[in-house]
Amino acid sequence: MQISKLLAWGRLALCIPAFSQSSNPYADGNAAAPDEWLLVKKGNPWWYETKPSPTPVQLQKRAPTAAEQAIIDRARALVANRPAKAFVLMDGDTVLYSETKAPADADSVFFGFSMGKTVTAMAAGQAICAGKLKLETKASEVMPELNGKALGNATVRDLLRMASGAADPNPDSSVWTPDQFKEWGRGNLNLVNLVTEDRIAKAAKGVFSDFKPGEVSTYKSTDPYVLGIMVSRATGTVWSQWIQEQILNPMGAAKPGLYVQDRQQNGLADSGLRMRLEDWMRFAVWVKRSSKEAGCFGDYVRAATSTQISNGSNPSTRKMGKLFGGYGYFTWTENSIVPNTAWASGWGGQRIGWNTDPNNNRMVITFSNVESWMPDVYELSKDWNRLSK
Repeated sequence: MQISKLLAWGRLALCIPAFSQSSNPYADGNAAAPDEWLLVKKGNPWWYETKPSPTPVQLQKRAPTAAEQAIIDRARALVANRPAKAFVLMDGDTVLYSETKAPADADSVFFGFSMGKTVTAMAAGQAICAGKLKLETKASEVMPELNGKALGNATVRDLLRMASGAADPNPDSSVWTPDQFKEWGRGNLNLVNLVTEDRIAKAAKGVFSDFKPGEVSTYKSTDPYVLGIMVSRATGTVWSQWIQEQILNPMGAAKPGLYVQDRQQNGLADSGLRMRLEDWMRFAVWVKRSSKEAGCFGDYVRAATSTQISNGSNPSTRKMGKLFGGYGYFTWTENSIVPNTAWASGWGGQRIGWNTDPNNNRMVITFSNVESWMPDVYELSKDWNRLSK
């Protein structure tokens, strides 16, 4: 795709900023996230403006070792020569390297795209550990609009694994029609109405029979949308406020941001969150720290970042996540290049990578315009992780 066409996509997106549609942008066959989508600071007036935590977390810095510096130099070369917009290398809460590339800077508000699914997984875990939901809770128990529909039989566990068994109508992860996408941009689409319509709530067709919940993982926006609505109803809390109270506050967010929602305050739980780079770092640190804690939420995060369902054995037939053999709770696992990692992954090359060894605190964060160079990120992540051995 020519740059002029890519920028035209971006200008269109300024009118309809929320990211998910029937035909997502590509550049030369790769998933693309133009600056006009990736770095938008202001949203529609009905979006939620997130707030800093009452107790912001201080990130640390130290001088890199010689071995770390060698990998930092490689990261700098990638930023210079690839469509990167930000790159971060961390060891626990210590930032060894952080760089942005114009027009991005430290004050940019980065859209995580589908990294927001991992945020949704963590928010659902908080609801489970608060006793508001169970992994076995069916969607119809909380959303009576789904009674008698196939999607209503999906449990929280099914939804977290993208295994609702519901219809998968579009070639990308979106589920709305082009007309519904336009209405979404105008603020006229209610996400509850979207996910309960028969076109989306019916069972997906298998070769011989309809899919049932839990049988197969199919990457689509329906599952996080429904889970976000369920959490909001079960907790009696608007979804964006739940994100504020259960994610942004405990992780120690230091700056304001944005969360995308409809006018009825149903959150765009397949993506949704826009934060400054330093707060994406704080989210990464909080998830890693939580994964080492005892108790309900620690157990949940460990489960979320480990394989819960297969992404298929043949990379060529995988709808999404070609380099991932497994899926946790809205989090990718079994990376074919870098072992023992879990990844939050967003369209166009947005990534957070965690090492799943509790004794290895190395993390990698990237934001990008085009997805094409992710194997380079994974190779660098593999070597970064090795430094802790």
